[in-house]
Amino acid sequence: MSVILPGSYDPVTVGHLDVIRRAAEKYDEVYVVIFVNPEKTYTFSLDDRMRMLMLATDDLDNVLVSYSNGMVVDYMREHDIERIVKGYRDDTDLEYERKQADFNLAYGGYETELVKCRDGMESVSSTEVRRRILAREDISALVPEAVADYIKSHT
Repeated sequence: MSVILPGSYDPVTVGHLDVIRRAAEKYDEVYVVIFVNPEKTYTFSLDDRMRMLMLATDDLDNVLVSYSNGMVVDYMREHDIERIVKGYRDDTDLEYERKQADFNLAYGGYETELVKCRDGMESVSSTEVRRRILAREDISALVPEAVADYIKSHT
């Protein structure tokens, strides 16, 4: 079975990578796709986000990194992807992801598997990484090592 993990990955975190790894253990093909929202402002360019995702998932043979300017359900149809996998940290995340899951089921016919983050990862977020970068604080506990190195050499 093939699954998709859609997101902005601005940047990819250890929380994202944990969910990606868990999906890679369970499914045959895992598409990790950056979806570009023209109404959103990103800290990192699409090229940087793609590069960081590729660095983070380099050891996972069944993970494909890509991007799209379209909708998740359209991408899934185009690539014969069968299910969506999304991670969540807390009840607020869960409520948001459930609404997205309901939409994707109603309008695309695609089920979403919601994966709870591991204990201790509840405070890991791309928002916190970006805050720490601006404050010139350490991000090494929040992002994969290769991503921390990439950010250090590109900011």
